Amino acid sequence: MKATVDSSVLIALGKLGYLKLAEALFDKLVVPESVLAEIKEDQVCIEVNKLTEDGLVEVVKSSKYDLLSLLSSSLGKGESETIALALELGTDAALLDDLRARKTARRLNVKVMGTLGLLKVLIDLKLIKEEPEGLCEKLINQGFWTDAESCLKILKG
Repeated sequence: MKATVDSSVLIALGKLGYLKLAEALFDKLVVPESVLAEIKEDQVCIEVNKLTEDGLVEVVKSSKYDLLSLLSSSLGKGESETIALALELGTDAALLDDLRARKTARRLNVKVMGTLGLLKVLIDLKLIKEEPEGLCEKLINQGFWTDAESCLKILKG
């Protein structure tokens, strides 16, 4: 399976130390050039570069300029290019956390998964042994957009 991935998912999984575990779910993570630019100052960029060298991550620029322009009128550059590349490359999913981006992707028939959904699958596969309470606390402490109750509902669900 192949997925395009936005910065919020990369940053959240990277800060938790679970980004490399994505290879259990995906053969390839496609990181849009605009997303790489967004994370260049973040520590997770080093991990993304390593995963690029290892072959899990591929950095790509979308050639769908009209679609990018249309999407960028209501979404950020990273979200727009993540969705555009999902359509352009026919990926299995777009990994997005932003609610507006997720709704837009779904309207365009792009399958969506977010950070919490990925963590839930990794927990179910027993690749993450950490308790959901600890994961939620770490996510919230690093500035992730969720509250403890919603986070626990998804991770324990």
